[in-house]
Amino acid sequence: MKFQIGQRVFHSEHGEGVIIGILSNGFMQVFFSNGERRVSIDTLSYLLSRSEQIISHLGIGEQRIKKAWLAYQSYKLPLLDSAAILTSAKIDLLPHQVVLTHRIATASPRRYLVADEVGLGKTIETALILRELASRGELERALMIVPAGLVNNWHRELNEVFNLNFEVFGSEGDVTDRRSNAFAKHNRLIASIDTLKRKSRIDKLREAPIWDLVVFDEAHHLTAYKNGGKVKKTENYKLAEVMRELSRDLILLSATPHQGDNFRFWLLTKLLNPALFHNTDDMLENRHRLNEVVFRRTKADACKADGSTLFARRFVQTESFIMSTEERIFYQELVEYLADGFALANREGAKGRALGFVMTIFQKIAASSFAAVNRTLRRRLLALTIQEGIVHDGNLDIDARENAFNEAREIIRAEYKLGDDRLSNLEVDHILSDYKRKILKKMSEEDLLVAADSSSSELELGNAEESILTAIKYALPEERCRIKKLLSKSPINLETKVKKLLHALGVLWNSNPNEKIVIFATYLGTVEMLSNEIEKYYPGQGVTVLKGGDHGAKVAAEKRFKNPNGPKVLISTAAGREGINLQFARILFNFDLPWNPMDVEQRIGRIHRYGQQDTAQVYNLILSDTIEGKIYLLLDEKLKEIAKTLGKLDESGNVAEDLQSQILGQLSEKLNYEKLYNNALNDPELKRTKYELEAAMSNAVEAKKAVSELFQELDRFSLDEYKPISDVESGMEELENFIRLAILQENGSFIKSEDNIIEVTDSNFTKLHLTTEREMSLKEENIELLGLDHPLVSRYIEIYQNQDPKYLGIIVKSRDQMNGIVSIWNVTVQGEKKDIKQYVVSIATDLDGNRIPKWEKQLDEIFQFNSADNIPDINREYLLKDLIEPMLQRDLIYKGIVTEDRDYQTKLIGWIEVL
Repeated sequence: MKFQIGQRVFHSEHGEGVIIGILSNGFMQVFFSNGERRVSIDTLSYLLSRSEQIISHLGIGEQRIKKAWLAYQSYKLPLLDSAAILTSAKIDLLPHQVVLTHRIATASPRRYLVADEVGLGKTIETALILRELASRGELERALMIVPAGLVNNWHRELNEVFNLNFEVFGSEGDVTDRRSNAFAKHNRLIASIDTLKRKSRIDKLREAPIWDLVVFDEAHHLTAYKNGGKVKKTENYKLAEVMRELSRDLILLSATPHQGDNFRFWLLTKLLNPALFHNTDDMLENRHRLNEVVFRRTKADACKADGSTLFARRFVQTESFIMSTEERIFYQELVEYLADGFALANREGAKGRALGFVMTIFQKIAASSFAAVNRTLRRRLLALTIQEGIVHDGNLDIDARENAFNEAREIIRAEYKLGDDRLSNLEVDHILSDYKRKILKKMSEEDLLVAADSSSSELELGNAEESILTAIKYALPEERCRIKKLLSKSPINLETKVKKLLHALGVLWNSNPNEKIVIFATYLGTVEMLSNEIEKYYPGQGVTVLKGGDHGAKVAAEKRFKNPNGPKVLISTAAGREGINLQFARILFNFDLPWNPMDVEQRIGRIHRYGQQDTAQVYNLILSDTIEGKIYLLLDEKLKEIAKTLGKLDESGNVAEDLQSQILGQLSEKLNYEKLYNNALNDPELKRTKYELEAAMSNAVEAKKAVSELFQELDRFSLDEYKPISDVESGMEELENFIRLAILQENGSFIKSEDNIIEVTDSNFTKLHLTTEREMSLKEENIELLGLDHPLVSRYIEIYQNQDPKYLGIIVKSRDQMNGIVSIWNVTVQGEKKDIKQYVVSIATDLDGNRIPKWEKQLDEIFQFNSADNIPDINREYLLKDLIEPMLQRDLIYKGIVTEDRDYQTKLIGWIEVL
């Protein structure tokens, strides 16, 4: 064998190498992975290329043909047009989601703003994009940048539903950067935007390899605006600018991307394509160009696969009541207590900031129920009493300390309903010690801010009751006396709102004893009180409570409630506002209302969602003579005025849902609800509040108009786009055939029943139950959905894509006396931004080099030809090197798959001789 410079060779000690010099006396200079070496020619063997290995080890026989077909399918299946619709995730997959996924996954470059309305599934769309790019081999590194409160939600969705194996970055997550650069070591991360925008983190991001995809959730927080003659960029925006340069693909998500400021929106588009518009005037004049970077679909556009309406109707009614006399007396005292607290906080300036947070939390709890505020007042009194004992202990005043701790013990005994026996006394002391530990640990102002801040969303407020207890160093003078006085005036009769709720439940169950009813209340004190009262008044109907915990706890509560023989009532804190689906119930009560009305929309979304068969009935319970009730009714009134003006009131007098979500979405960005409610304590006539609300509402309406005008030329969703990529049946059939043959090749079993349930047992004796029908998988918890991203399918695709090249060449008998070669190639094309596209291309010729196009379209049929009996002697190297490879290159250029400015690689993945 004659060796040449550049030839690949193998050495038993040094492994694979390349000849870089031919020396005298039978020696070669070879470059190996461990450096250059001078080795004897006798120790070297010629190393065949992948293509040479394939054509040098042709095989015959039925088993050989099956292996070659499986390898071909392992490359072909992930590139199907219907790849998005073939996901194994147990979700309701909707046409607009499939179309968006396909358009983004097959685009180049991939830099988009996904601005679908609330409720259309931007999280699902993002996960489908990630899943499809990963299946196509075009996604290795991905970074999700999301608000802190949504990190866990994203983590759960991407991993538990879509099997994407993301890790959480941050001090409380899976990954930190304390000892190394986590961004370089980990390929799939979720991080909060606040965690990443620090300079030290940005430096580490710059040092790490480029990301294939970066996603910003709630992208309207990436703001830059004009301040005088200068552009002011927020830290969020600066982070996005950095990530634009550190990512191949960039996706921004926001249901409200335009905040009524065209300049800000123009700067947002510059993150995606800096050259799209010169300025805001150019953007307004040429708004059709937004189609290059923006997707926006509305609930009115979205539909089912058959074209029918996606969402059932909804009916939302506000039921307002006035307080009883004893409730009003208590409420007035409480308002005075809160007003004094805020006044002191304002006088103290920065020192009083924490006290202001405490008062804000109290105000929010008071808006939920008198039971919740009483519970919190009692426990704060307990904490203040223990704190007093701790202070006396520090001053070595033993008598005063014991008096305080004994008083605390009596409060504990009453609060936790404990007796005076030995075991009860031990429990009292245990609770006392627990409180001491919490109080000594204290709470930072930052923790209080999270609990108090309305922008933290309702999801964080469940911890507010706890935070107000541990924040006892922030207190009013003589606060213990104030609380005792307040508690002495606490209502002893059943609350007005509770009476109304109990009456309504009775009416509903008289009409339908099996009616399932969802009740939302923000705070644990309210939830526990409602649970007790409903159980007492309607024994046997059953109540389940969802008050926090991980996703498993949510699913367990949902499952209990869904059981036809299970409880008829689900009472939930904010923990149930995301991550559970309750469309099997049609009635929802908001016993209290979160300050941000958009949080109410999320609550309603638990029952008013795809799959709801009836009109969703929502009842908001309001005490109209409380500050919170007055403000809510004022907001509701303003919304209806706007809707009436715009012709957006339905026949029942309700604000049309699309207008409601658009206005409230804009309002959330323009109105500080916390400040609004706090200021209202000293404004009983709500004069200032009305002014602020009207101004914010006016701005929100203008923003809504600006959005409508700017987006009016965006392409709307059309079912016609869905039909060409919706062929799930043929795609699923190919997938089923692939997995069946792969399992049988391993001596596993594949048994399909008449009701389309597939029982699979692989070579490790692992048994699975699968189905190809999405609806069945959603109904049957123990049956998994077959899909491209199912772990079993992913495993076999990986196995056969990495199959030894020696098994990829086969010989079959011709059926029409025509002889020739069919070569199958995997082509990987890389663009300027390292965007990658994969293709499977076949080239068929006769033995003289003439093209046979019909064979290229009949690959699956050719794999069904009978195996040849022997391996004939033909010049395969000539056919490969001199005829087929040049023909492949010309074909790729002709089809526009490759261009001069693009790098590409071709890999032979199949060689079929038809003789």
